[in-house]
Amino acid sequence: MIHFVVPRDSDFGIRDYLALHGLGLAPRLTVHHYEDLPARASLPGGVYVLSALDQLLPAGLRFARAMADQLVAAGVRVLNHPALALRRYDLLDELFRRGLNRHRALRATDDLAGLRYPVFLREESHHTGALTPLLHTPELLRTELGRAVVRGLPLDDLLVVEFCDTADPAGAYRKYAAFIVGSEILPRSMALGGNWALKHSGSAFTEATAHEERAYLLGHTHDAELRAIFEASRIEYGRIDYALLEGRIETWEINLNPTIGRGSRSTTVIPPEMRALRAVGRDHFYRRFQAAFEALDRSEGPASVAVSYDAAILGSLEPMARRPGAPRRLESVKRVLRPFRPILDPLVNAVLPWLGRVTTRRPPPREP
Repeated sequence: MIHFVVPRDSDFGIRDYLALHGLGLAPRLTVHHYEDLPARASLPGGVYVLSALDQLLPAGLRFARAMADQLVAAGVRVLNHPALALRRYDLLDELFRRGLNRHRALRATDDLAGLRYPVFLREESHHTGALTPLLHTPELLRTELGRAVVRGLPLDDLLVVEFCDTADPAGAYRKYAAFIVGSEILPRSMALGGNWALKHSGSAFTEATAHEERAYLLGHTHDAELRAIFEASRIEYGRIDYALLEGRIETWEINLNPTIGRGSRSTTVIPPEMRALRAVGRDHFYRRFQAAFEALDRSEGPASVAVSYDAAILGSLEPMARRPGAPRRLESVKRVLRPFRPILDPLVNAVLPWLGRVTTRRPPPREP
């Protein structure tokens, strides 16, 4: 049996897949919520896939690590062990250190003096994409950091990411996505468009694009380089989003709880004539995805594992995970103040650079 572990508020991705494209896998895969597991005195044997580690709060990560340690000690295979799998910042930092990425990501609380501009802001623990346009100067960065503080975004969860221009000579950007399941690398999609912050819904769905995507899905063009990146990340389940720069991969992130297939939830509009062209590659991916999961499902290991946790871990688990799309502070206040924006905006904009400078000022070194 395969046990897929995910926060309760974030299980829609795996459930959507099992309800449509994953019907054949559904009898062999059980979805568990992290929030329910602390009350268990034993866990069933099988294979555990720990997803969405980046959505767990520190206490949730401590619990997940303690659980994974006990499962591994009992001979149970665990994909994405919390002590090993790198989350977004650590991943980008490690890939840059190894020369596998040419752009850096720094935390907003780091020393930002050596950044290569332009840059943009994004959250470390949420899948919200770029929070800002490209920022070409330190002053613009300070302004946006001040704006983030006003919005209620915690600075220690903000990343300042160097922009890496991967556009082709015609100005088009390509974003590739590939899954890792155990040791299997599975190309999933290719999006093409004119926006540097490219989303799949913004892709140009043309016949040429459909043929290019199908060639990517059916081939193994980037497998060797992707395998090196996944090995560096210590991630065994997730989806890498990346582009090519001068023929080399530039990694944006590895999503640890990716959408597998939206089905009825999809809002992407694809011309009917394109759907048939894309179906070949899509169906090829789903066949390989199911086969990769089935290959994990072995009869090895114990039938069940007794588990227990320190009181210190159990006493700090509420809440265990971040809520996706949780409302930010001051959003309700902003709605009330919207009619007064013509008066307030100039005053706020004048203060934002100062606020960004003050909140990111590094403290002086302590006396030895």
